[in-house]
Amino acid sequence: MSKRPENKHSKEQTQILVLDDEPSIRWVMERTLTQAGYVPHLAADAPEAGQLLKNHSIRLAFVDINLPGQDGLSFTREILKKYPSLLTIVMTGESTMYNTVEAMKSGVFDYLSKPFNIEEIEELVNRALRVPVNINSAAGLKSRKPAEDLLTGQSKSMRELYKSIGRVAATDLTVLIQGESGTGKELIARSIHRHSLRSSNPFVAINCAAIPSELMESELFGHEKGAFTGATERKHGKLELASQGTLFLDEIGDMPMRLQSKLLRVLQEKQFERLGGHKLITTDMRVIAATHQNLQNLIHKSKFRTDLYYRLNVFPVNIAPLRERRDDIPVLVEHFLQKGNKEMAVGRKEVEPEAMRELTRYDWPGNVRELENTVKSLMITNVTGIITRESLPKNFFKSGNKVDLDESLEEIMSRKLDYFVRNAIESNSNSLMSEVIPKVERPLLKILLQQTNWNQQKTARILGINRNTLRKKIETLGLKNQ
Repeated sequence: MSKRPENKHSKEQTQILVLDDEPSIRWVMERTLTQAGYVPHLAADAPEAGQLLKNHSIRLAFVDINLPGQDGLSFTREILKKYPSLLTIVMTGESTMYNTVEAMKSGVFDYLSKPFNIEEIEELVNRALRVPVNINSAAGLKSRKPAEDLLTGQSKSMRELYKSIGRVAATDLTVLIQGESGTGKELIARSIHRHSLRSSNPFVAINCAAIPSELMESELFGHEKGAFTGATERKHGKLELASQGTLFLDEIGDMPMRLQSKLLRVLQEKQFERLGGHKLITTDMRVIAATHQNLQNLIHKSKFRTDLYYRLNVFPVNIAPLRERRDDIPVLVEHFLQKGNKEMAVGRKEVEPEAMRELTRYDWPGNVRELENTVKSLMITNVTGIITRESLPKNFFKSGNKVDLDESLEEIMSRKLDYFVRNAIESNSNSLMSEVIPKVERPLLKILLQQTNWNQQKTARILGINRNTLRKKIETLGLKNQ
């Protein structure tokens, strides 16, 4: 192992490597790090960076993934083998799940998506340099051939999720995934397995909520011939089938209490017996559990074992519901359009901007599963290549839609009209229409614009006029977006 000069941790002497083939990125990073009081070293390719690491006591390295000659991930693995105490931050303009997970598996400190701002760089450096010097145990993991990402999304919460998958995939820890139904908990489990050292072995899933309690024990532990009525032959259970691989216990909160104690014993001793059998069977499996329920609430209700909870909750992973990461919805819609185009013979479809806005505004109580099913349905029912707002399901418009908006406006304007008409009658006006209409038009348009968040295209459509006419009215009536 190469020896490097002992590093001093004072800010003035902290040396930082920037490896990126883009001159503009190197310039920005050099200026930012210099102004912050650090000593930057710049490299345009892997050989140049390797020489800098050899000649200088570098504490932190920023490495771009897309490099000429050698990709940044393989270079990162190499330098972490030589310099295991080096802190590394990977940079990329193509922030995919695979890149993020592989980077975290390699033992990098963090993963930075381009474009980034100066404040983000400074905060990240400060956070990294607070980490004590240690030996990186993940640097020896082998790279695997890139596979299609099972998860899609680029929101902050999804990027953090990818990092968590990368960190835990490099270990053999038990994982507990928590999230609402339809958020993709099984996809997270499969992603962890796919990126782990057990990826070439079985991924065995069992849904604890879908199997009747009287059959659950046989499904998990298997049985011998004659163990019970109907047991005409030996059956291998999920625990046995998952040996050397991963066992995924979906909806673990629905597992009967009597089986929870048996499962706990298997997790502790790595041994079990088939139903009706006496031979101890040893299993070496990684366990990933998932639930949409609050297990701590179930513990308080005596429906879940405390000791099993702590045995499973070694590495908790939480996934946010879709309504809390709306930025992912357009990305997911495009993903499902491409997927549907491959799976169904309906041709390529596009979503008009107005329809996409409605899809993004919807709360998606069924989360990603509901979104995928909706996109598939829209692809089948739309004979044209464009999915319009009018083709969306009616339940999308329970609030904030045109019908509700018209009803709201009708109630508001009814009160205003009543006020203006009564005043005109009381003043014995001879020209009711000429007096009332001008007074009604401005507040009507103002209310409508407020209700549509000043969406002029939507407002014009509701009024049945073109957008240029609406702009002239807004200008004439002196309306302003405040």
